[in-house]
Amino acid sequence: MLLALLMFTLVVLLIPLIEVKQETTRTEIEKAAGDMIAEISWPADSPADIDLWTSAPGKEKIGYSMPYGQIFNLVRDDLGRDVDFSGLNYEFVFSRGIPDGRYRFSIVYYSDNGLGNVPVDVRVSIRYRQERLMIPVYEGVLTLDRLGQEKGVISFVMKDKKLVEESKSFAPFEIFYGTLNQPGSAIQMGK
Repeated sequence: MLLALLMFTLVVLLIPLIEVKQETTRTEIEKAAGDMIAEISWPADSPADIDLWTSAPGKEKIGYSMPYGQIFNLVRDDLGRDVDFSGLNYEFVFSRGIPDGRYRFSIVYYSDNGLGNVPVDVRVSIRYRQERLMIPVYEGVLTLDRLGQEKGVISFVMKDKKLVEESKSFAPFEIFYGTLNQPGSAIQMGK
């Protein structure tokens, strides 16, 4: 009995001395989220297939048909309510690092999946990491009015892992259709 009491006393005295390193785990999770993140979402009840495209420095173009690159990865390609059972209409890309240069993001009304030519409101969020904070570059809602439409969201320059504020541009541009029109393009319409 005395031995059991001694063991219990030791355990009670040692518990406060045990350190749980939660900070390390949190830091690893933060790093895994990416250095630049772009997300789009549209109404969960919509069968529409909206695509997110990005163009990074070095002419890298990332979207559903080319999901992996040196800088960006498309993590989720959502095909719309009727062919995705998650209850969300959501796509996102993230980067590994933020090299200097121009970044562009666009959205494409790829398929209506039988919806008919109905406008779709798309929420867009683009952020980049600065130490432990995520700094917004653009957040807003854009409307895609018709099937096949591509709308340039924003173009901007990053220098030394910081946004060059005066470089932000909302002038129209295309990534997806520009990629389609390149000789030898591997992209085929109709996923």
